[in-house]
Amino acid sequence: MVATSYLIQNATVLPFTPQGDGSLDLQPQQVDVLVMGDRITQVAPHLEPPTAQTHVIDATDHLLIPGFVNAHAHSVEILEKGRYESMPLELWMLYTYPPLQRQHLTPRLCYLRTMLGALEQVKSGATTIQDDLIEMPYVTPEIFAAVAQAYLDLGLRVSLTHHVINLPLHQTIPFLGDFLPADLRQELETLEGLSDQDWISLCKDFYQTWHQRDGLLTLALAPSAPQRVTPDLMHQIADLSADFNLPIHTHMLETRTQAVTGPVFYGEGESVVSYAKTHGILTHRTAIAHGIWLTERDIELIAEAGATVIHNVVSNHRLCSGIAPIRQLMDAGVTIALGSDGMSSNDSFNMFDVIKAAGLTHAVTQPDYSRYPKARDVLTWATQGGARSALLQDDIGAIAPGKKADLVLYDLTTTSFTPQADLPIHLVYAERGQSIRKVFINGQLVVDQGQVLTVNEADLLAELRSLLPDYETLRQEIVDQAERLKPAIEATYQKAMATPFPINRFSQLDRDFA
Repeated sequence: MVATSYLIQNATVLPFTPQGDGSLDLQPQQVDVLVMGDRITQVAPHLEPPTAQTHVIDATDHLLIPGFVNAHAHSVEILEKGRYESMPLELWMLYTYPPLQRQHLTPRLCYLRTMLGALEQVKSGATTIQDDLIEMPYVTPEIFAAVAQAYLDLGLRVSLTHHVINLPLHQTIPFLGDFLPADLRQELETLEGLSDQDWISLCKDFYQTWHQRDGLLTLALAPSAPQRVTPDLMHQIADLSADFNLPIHTHMLETRTQAVTGPVFYGEGESVVSYAKTHGILTHRTAIAHGIWLTERDIELIAEAGATVIHNVVSNHRLCSGIAPIRQLMDAGVTIALGSDGMSSNDSFNMFDVIKAAGLTHAVTQPDYSRYPKARDVLTWATQGGARSALLQDDIGAIAPGKKADLVLYDLTTTSFTPQADLPIHLVYAERGQSIRKVFINGQLVVDQGQVLTVNEADLLAELRSLLPDYETLRQEIVDQAERLKPAIEATYQKAMATPFPINRFSQLDRDFA
């Protein structure tokens, strides 16, 4: 089969190529870009089509940039969008990740659910997603296959995890055991789960079956959070990561409750970050989702390890979690990526929402206006930072020969880019994806003039809608389960808020929580 080739002529290109000082080249260039198969082969002015079969695209008055990377998302939440607001994480998780759940969704519903989010993702300019795949009580091979196939059918690049939790809920949240009725404790402790051997075996099977499938899918290992996984299993996951050079994708210090978890569970002066280091999962292959309640010592440990922090700014606000110390992480040289998080805490996979919020939030955290992140910083997080978090930095995130052809073409004559001033500022603060005209992933034209070319969007959405009544019936069972646990979680939350902690990540500190 002859590889498809495209010659994109006379484009305004922001290369996003790394410079010697660590910044990216975001100077506009008027050049042509030749794509052969899945990779960019030439970037230069006045290129000629190499063959008569090369598709020539006139990109005059168009901007070409690398696709964004959504570095942290959960496809399990896609059918939960538009349901919740203003709930702290520990309470919200009862409804979105029900700890008493025993019934798996059908693989077909998981496929269609994934497709719903992936369609929004690809049409809004992100060409890679890291889907931290959680399915309660655990992910089955059939569900993993359904989710993986949805991404491959659409043609979206994905770093897909097998999310691991092997401790019952009351052993992962401080103080919860004090408020949990005996019958609920017994139910949590007797839930059917997987053995450590089963977890590791599944990860190995997924690696053998799916890793590098179609040049689009890579596997990541996902110990949910240090406090949710036993030390022995963390060490086994760390060994797998080293053996196969796979990313470790985990959550750390998303909430104030998690901030006090370290001292309460592991002793004074300990945090979940130091605990993660002790048990092997804080390395240069680690990507940390959230990282809001980091202390100075936590930031030092992350920087020393060479780990990445994924900033989920919209979700962080939506779940009342706090403001991440992004300036301190930048000063420490920590790589930052951006993520939407799940649709239950964001309601969208459109990365432009995250990009703009990331640009705005940290301009009001201190009076020194010279130190807030600029548009170029935010775009770096949305491309190279995300690529690094998935260990894909050698393949994606820039427009240069040898890189994967994950490209997005924007119309520069739209209102978003008029007047045409500083293009990075336009992208961060003015654009929301409405100017996108073409999206290429792995050298394949996936979106053209707003239409997805690889799947029948209307048919898939119609099928999904036909299954939603049955899903709503299941949801009612989940809500009923959550209501049983809610009083204990609310009491736990209040006690955690009243427990002293030396830093504050809320915009205003209530004196009752000082």
